[in-house]
Amino acid sequence: MVSISPLFKGNSLASPTLLAPNMTTTDTQEHLDDEIAALTLMLCNLRTQRNALSPISRLPLEILASIFIHYARSCQKTQRGIPDWVNVARVCRHWRDVALNCSTLWSFLFVSSKHCTDELLARSKRVPLKVRVDSEYPKQSRELNLLEKVALQADRIQDLCLRLARREAERILSLLSSPAPLLETLEISLERSNYLGETSLVSGVLFDGHTPALRKLELINYAFPLISPTLRGLTSLRLRDLGTSFQPTLVSLKVALSRMQDLAHLHLENALPSARVDSIEESLENSEMLSFRKLSRLSIVAPFTTVVLLLSCFDIPLKTEVRLRCCFEAHAKDHTPIYPLLAKRFIASNDQAFSLVPIIRTSFVETASATVGFIFSTAERDSGRRAYSASTTSYDLGQLNEDWDCNIPLKIDVVLRTSLSKDREDLVGGVCRSVPLANLQGAHFSFDSGTALSSGFWTQTFGHLQELRHIKLSGVNVHGLVRSLSFTPHHPPRSKSGNLESGSVQTFAPALEELELYGVPFSKACYGRSQNNSNNCSCSAPCLYDALSNRQAEGRGVQRLVLAECMYVRDHDVEGLRELVTDVDWDGVTRTIPSSESEEDEVEDSDDGRPRGSWARVNVFSLDG
Repeated sequence: MVSISPLFKGNSLASPTLLAPNMTTTDTQEHLDDEIAALTLMLCNLRTQRNALSPISRLPLEILASIFIHYARSCQKTQRGIPDWVNVARVCRHWRDVALNCSTLWSFLFVSSKHCTDELLARSKRVPLKVRVDSEYPKQSRELNLLEKVALQADRIQDLCLRLARREAERILSLLSSPAPLLETLEISLERSNYLGETSLVSGVLFDGHTPALRKLELINYAFPLISPTLRGLTSLRLRDLGTSFQPTLVSLKVALSRMQDLAHLHLENALPSARVDSIEESLENSEMLSFRKLSRLSIVAPFTTVVLLLSCFDIPLKTEVRLRCCFEAHAKDHTPIYPLLAKRFIASNDQAFSLVPIIRTSFVETASATVGFIFSTAERDSGRRAYSASTTSYDLGQLNEDWDCNIPLKIDVVLRTSLSKDREDLVGGVCRSVPLANLQGAHFSFDSGTALSSGFWTQTFGHLQELRHIKLSGVNVHGLVRSLSFTPHHPPRSKSGNLESGSVQTFAPALEELELYGVPFSKACYGRSQNNSNNCSCSAPCLYDALSNRQAEGRGVQRLVLAECMYVRDHDVEGLRELVTDVDWDGVTRTIPSSESEEDEVEDSDDGRPRGSWARVNVFSLDG
């Protein structure tokens, strides 16, 4: 037990006194400093004993070390400068002991200072290194001379990520001249220039061409000879934003890919030139198929004709998740060439089991200006996923919504020449009719400008689907859908006796149970409804009532209806709908467009004195007059 001088009396601090007559003030202070140090050490020991009783301190040392390693790996992907994971060695004595004895933890090398680099290399011992260098980070840019020391450890480097400023790229890459027998992952990203054509092509061969273990290669704004023998063992290849003069031709790309038989992930983003329109038919007829038996992920962002040519020569396994973005080309106005290629994506070849064909159960179509995005999923309900990209330009995509391993066999974006409804409808219909939707259960459309889809689109694309139970529309003009939900608006087929004819018209989506409408622009009133004239139907909320009423009469009633942020939906409209639909979810807000007080009422009164815009069923003349 350490002896402590009686400096405290009760709860107050006693005045310091000399411990011995012959001790000077300085001696007394030194003696007290020693006692303070002893007391501090005692407190540290007590805290260590107390911390040992906490649950996390009872974890096996191997588990705690694995947690540290996982944290370090996640920090290395996202953080610049000195990463946060180094602080695990500063939490407590136990954690520091575990961290210092875990060589793998210190193998996540970062360039910060000479002392820091030397310490990391020493603590990691001979464990393979994971190195990240970001010269766009100012401090690291000032310490680039330290890379020479890192380059001397080339035989230990397992993962290397270089994010380089253009002015430093050639000098840094020239340091990588020694063989790297353990290198598995190589990522090189050059700072983006204002012009893609300025991509630097660094001459010479990295690591003396000796990277036998290389499996993952990612190149951004940096050209690399794909015919290199060191790439034969690749399992993942990503090429992005290659300058126009350095983009590989389709022929050279095919030759290079044909040598990568183990490729599992292939990502090509703005890395290929545009193809000629007249070369599509020639390619479809004469192109030799390139087989990827192990491919599980394929993403292509390229001009439309290039995407078509690649798909025409790729034999894609059924298990492959496909992400496509077809960028706009002024000379490519016809999108039909891609439709049979999408259909082929879901056809089992002779050596593929039919059971492997993905069964599409939900579809999602989203528009953003002139871009139309599609998602086809095997999930039974819409999971709120977004289209592949939301950008409207070819080269400024931002973060792509790849959504790997999310039950989505296919995502495709197409950039149109215009955002006209007719162009959108033709494209949406063509793509959806190319994908096998026989088992579709849910369809979601989210449009940005009240796009109208005709009744012909609905009946031809979705009307025959026997399992379609859920339709969700956001910002879509519903005139065509309402016309399809009924037999014909305001003129359902009837027999001479005035009863509805059974079997005369195939019921649209007979299994439909849920209808969700968000931001739908219903009209204030429908002249066609008041005049029994289907040609003048402008689709008001009462028109929806008529369509659902007809379905109920045929035993095909809807069980749930959602109305949110819709125009011209009133209280009495919802009351009428609740007579037909068990569950009506309305946001309770009547949205209208302000009109002048002098404007005459657009809704004429019927013979019984009630407005024709109410839920009174419209009289329909029988066929015999």
